[in-house]
Amino acid sequence: MTGSIPTQLGQWSGLTDLELKLASADGVIPTHLGQLTMLDQLSITSNTISGTIPTQLGIGTLAYLSLIMPEIEGTLPTQMGQMTSLTFLFLNLPSITGIIPTEVGQLTLLNQIHIKEPNQLTGECWPFPAGAGTVSVGVAFKCGCNSPTPLKSCIPPQDCETPNTAAADKCIACVDGADLTNEDECEGILYVPRIFSFSFGLSSSSLLLFYSILFGKCKRIYIPFVFIFSSSFLSDVTDRNGCTANGGDVAACGNVANSVCTDVGLNLRTCECSLGSTGILPQNFTDDSNTFSGECYDADGCTLNGGQIAGCGNISNTLCANNGPNNRTCQCAPGYQGIPVTTLADDDNTISGVCEDVDGCTVNGGDVKACGNIANSVCSDSGANYRTCQCAPGYQGIPVTVLTDDENTISGVCEDVDGCAVNGGDVEACGNITNSVCSDNGLNNRTCQCATGSEGIPVTTLADDDNTISGVCEDIDGCSLNGGDVKACGNISNSECSDNGLNNRTCQCAPGYRGISVTTLADNDNTISGVCEDVDGCTVNGGDTKACGNIANSVCSDTGVNNRTCECATGYQGIPVTVLTDDNNTISGVCEDIDGCAWNGGGIEACGNVSNSVCSENGANSRTCQCAVGYYGVEAQNFTDDKNEFSGECVDIDGCKLNGGGIEACGNIKNSECQDNGLNSRICKCAPGYIGLEETSLEDAETELVGECLASFLLFSYLLILSFLFSFFLIQSRNH
Repeated sequence: MTGSIPTQLGQWSGLTDLELKLASADGVIPTHLGQLTMLDQLSITSNTISGTIPTQLGIGTLAYLSLIMPEIEGTLPTQMGQMTSLTFLFLNLPSITGIIPTEVGQLTLLNQIHIKEPNQLTGECWPFPAGAGTVSVGVAFKCGCNSPTPLKSCIPPQDCETPNTAAADKCIACVDGADLTNEDECEGILYVPRIFSFSFGLSSSSLLLFYSILFGKCKRIYIPFVFIFSSSFLSDVTDRNGCTANGGDVAACGNVANSVCTDVGLNLRTCECSLGSTGILPQNFTDDSNTFSGECYDADGCTLNGGQIAGCGNISNTLCANNGPNNRTCQCAPGYQGIPVTTLADDDNTISGVCEDVDGCTVNGGDVKACGNIANSVCSDSGANYRTCQCAPGYQGIPVTVLTDDENTISGVCEDVDGCAVNGGDVEACGNITNSVCSDNGLNNRTCQCATGSEGIPVTTLADDDNTISGVCEDIDGCSLNGGDVKACGNISNSECSDNGLNNRTCQCAPGYRGISVTTLADNDNTISGVCEDVDGCTVNGGDTKACGNIANSVCSDTGVNNRTCECATGYQGIPVTVLTDDNNTISGVCEDIDGCAWNGGGIEACGNVSNSVCSENGANSRTCQCAVGYYGVEAQNFTDDKNEFSGECVDIDGCKLNGGGIEACGNIKNSECQDNGLNSRICKCAPGYIGLEETSLEDAETELVGECLASFLLFSYLLILSFLFSFFLIQSRNH
C-alpha cells in the first residue's frame, strides 16, 4: 500500500480485527482508529509510518495489540492504562524512549508483554509494585523481573504459587538474562538436584544428568551438586530400561496420551509430555514406579515458536495455523503470495522466503471488475489483503468501501457529479473568477470560460476535483463588439448604443428621434429592428413658448437632427438666436416689444417712405401707417414690424373743405371766412367789413374756434354806449 492510512477506517464502527502491513505507506497513525470501539485485535507493521502513538488508540475492547514500526518516536502514552481488555502486547519500536508507563500496571487481564531489542526504553521491565497479589496461603507476594538495559521481553508477574507442600512456594520464570525480583519473599522454591555419578576403576566415566522443571514456569535455577561416589554400586548393578520395563510407549508414563518416557539409567526414567504437547511437567520415577498422571494436550505450535510471524521463520505477512500433534502450517497471509503452504513440526522453524502483497485490484479481474463491475468505480490496493473501492473522481453513489482481496460483494451505481455544483457553483466552480461560467461535460470534467460579453481567460477544461484556474474576465464593450455605431443596434439610422457591462447593452433612438423602444440586448444578440424618425423638438418640449424656456414672445423652429432654434418673435428683442438639442431646454431671458416705427427707419420711412404719411406703434409686433392729418390718398394700414409695404401718395386736403366748408371750417363763426394754407393748415378770419376775430391758423383737423365777426359801425356804437355807461357809474360812485 502506498499513500497514508485512510482516515475513513474510523467509520467502520463494527470492525473487530485489523492487520495493516504497509511496506511503502507514509504519514502517521490516524487518530480516527480510536473510533473503532468494537476492535479486538490490532496489528500494524510498517517501516515508513512515522509520528507518535495516538493517545486514542485502542481504548475500550482491544485485547491484542502488536506494533512493529521503527520510525515511530516519542514515548508510550499513559492512556495505555485505559486498555482494560488488553491481554497481549507486542512492541517492536526501536525509536521509542522513556519508560513503560506505570498505568500499564492497572491492566489486570494482561498476561504477555514482549518488547523487542533494540530499543531505547529505560527503567524496570514491568511496572508492577512488589506485594500486589494474594496467594492461597494468605501471604501477599508477587514476583517480577529486573531486566538489563535495554529491556528484553518479559512476561507479566504472577502471584507466588503453592504446590502440594506449603513450604514449597515458587515464582514464575524470567527470560534468560533477567533476574527474579522479590526472591527472598517467595520462599521454598523447589531445588531440583543434578546428580553426577563417577565410577572409579571403569574404562570410562558416565555422566548422568537429570532435572525436572516444575509446572508453573519455574525459574531456571542452578542448584548445588550432589555427588555419589560408589564404584561398587555402579559395578554391581546392571541398569534396566525403565521405559520398556513398564510396558513401553505411553504405558511407561501412566498410560498418559502424548507422553514420552526417557530412561536415564540408575533405575530412573523421566516422563513428560511429548514434543508439541504440554500440560504436565517432566517427572522422574524409579523404574518400579509409575505414578505419572494428568493430561498432555496439544501445544499450539504457532505460539510455542514465538507467535505471529515468528512462528513462520519470522517471514513478514505469513500466517501460522496449528494442526495439532506436533505440527503447524505456515503460508502467506490472504492477499500475499510467495511461499508455498508448508507443514512444520512444532520444534522446526526452518522456513524461508518472502510473502509479497498481491494487488487485490488485479486479482479480482482488474478495472471496474475489481469493484463489483460497477461502471465508473476505481479500485486501489491497500496492501495487507485489502483493497478500496469507490466512485472515480467526478462520480458519486457508493461509499468508500474496503474489501478483502478475496471478496467482491459490492453493488451500487456511480453517477456523474455535476462538476460545476461540486466545486461551489457559479463562479466558485471556475476559481471564483468574476464573470466566468462553468459547464459540466460529464465524465469527470467541466469547462470554464469567460461569460458571453467578457474576455480574458481561455476556454479551460478541468477535472471535477481540480479548480486550479486563475485570471480575469473583463467586460467587453458590446457596442464595439457588434460593429460599433448604429451597427450595434441593428444598423438602424439615428439609433445609439450604450454598453451596460455584464454582457448587455441598450439600444434606443438618439435624442431628437423616436420610433423604437429602449431595448436591452445581450452582447451577442443584435435582433432589433425599426425606424428612428426625427422628432419636432418644438412639440417634444411642450410647444409654443414652452419649447423655449417658456419665455413670452419667443418662437421655436425645429431644425431636424435633434435640435431646434429659439429666438424672440418678430417685433421683440432680448434673447439671442439659440440652438438647442431636442432634450435640452436650458434657455432664459426676456423678449420685449420693439417700436416698429423706429425699427423701420422712423418718420415716413416706417411707412414706405410715403410723403405726408405717419406711423403709429401698436405694440405686439404691429404698427399703423396712414396719411398725416390734412392729407389723403392712402388709407390707414396695419403692418407687423418686419413688414413695410405701405405705398401710394398722401396729398394735401383743403382744410376749409375738410371741415364742412364756409363758416363751418372756422368754428361756424358768422361773417368769418376760411383760407387753406396747405401742409395741413388753414386760416380763419372775419370777412371784409367785419371786425372782432383775429386771423387764426388751424390744423386741418382742428375744429374748435371761438370769436365773433361784427360789422364795423355797430362796433363803434357799442363802444360809445359802453363809454357813457362807464362814465355814469363813475360819477355816481363819487357822489356817494
